[in-house]
Amino acid sequence: MVALVSMVASSFPSDRRAYDSVLMISNSTRKIRTVAEVIPKGVELSVLTSQSRVVESLNETEIEATMIEENLSSMGLYILTQLHDLILQAIGEGRISRGERILVVLAEPVDGVFSIDTTMLNANRFANLAQEVGIELEVLTKSMELARHIASRGREGHSVGAIFAIGPLPILRKHSTALVLNPFKGHNSDKRSILLKDNHETFAEFAWLDGAVFFNKEGIASDAGRYIQVPAGITTKSGEGGRHLASRAISQLAECLAICVSSSGTITLYVNGRDRYKVKMI
Repeated sequence: MVALVSMVASSFPSDRRAYDSVLMISNSTRKIRTVAEVIPKGVELSVLTSQSRVVESLNETEIEATMIEENLSSMGLYILTQLHDLILQAIGEGRISRGERILVVLAEPVDGVFSIDTTMLNANRFANLAQEVGIELEVLTKSMELARHIASRGREGHSVGAIFAIGPLPILRKHSTALVLNPFKGHNSDKRSILLKDNHETFAEFAWLDGAVFFNKEGIASDAGRYIQVPAGITTKSGEGGRHLASRAISQLAECLAICVSSSGTITLYVNGRDRYKVKMI
């Protein structure tokens, strides 16, 4: 523990800001708080953990903590091979900006620090998913920002879920029916672009309606309140609810990307009928 703190402290020369941000991977609240004390002011610290108690204990601090599906305690040295994907996951979700120089502090299951220049990271699961469905990476990352907003905020104090799909609109509409009058009709594209964060609150409100929100491949919202028609050939998997079934089905039928936000705070990305990425918010 002392050695880890010393390594972090020595990574920041007193005369300059050596890193744009710090990403810490740990299941220990004590380690996180101790490391935070030696990080210079102005350098943001974010945490990846597989323990909900860690997220809960940091809720009242300025440290942003995110749950990941992988069990850090059981990964052993395999964590070193996964480090690349974990960093890129943080970039894809908007917690780290591409082009930053970051200090990665590994405190679970082994201790160590790594200096990462994110401009050198040229491939990741989000980029691959975006390429697979023919959308820009920024459209996907902004979609994840919206999903995280919905999952963490809820509505009027209650946890809620949502579905949105990004893909060819004619096919999306073919496999769905309108439950409400289309709220996006008549609005210009700037007011419907997922790339503009100012629009996300509006999208969140419409996402909480029954049914799905559809975006074209450029990230322009086209429809809300769409009921997805699941054919008999696509059946429910064990432990799968109706929202996840509908998301998986539309991703398969329209050969697109669908994002399901469950009321429990789990965000699942489906591509072509397969669960390709999952993260749980607390």
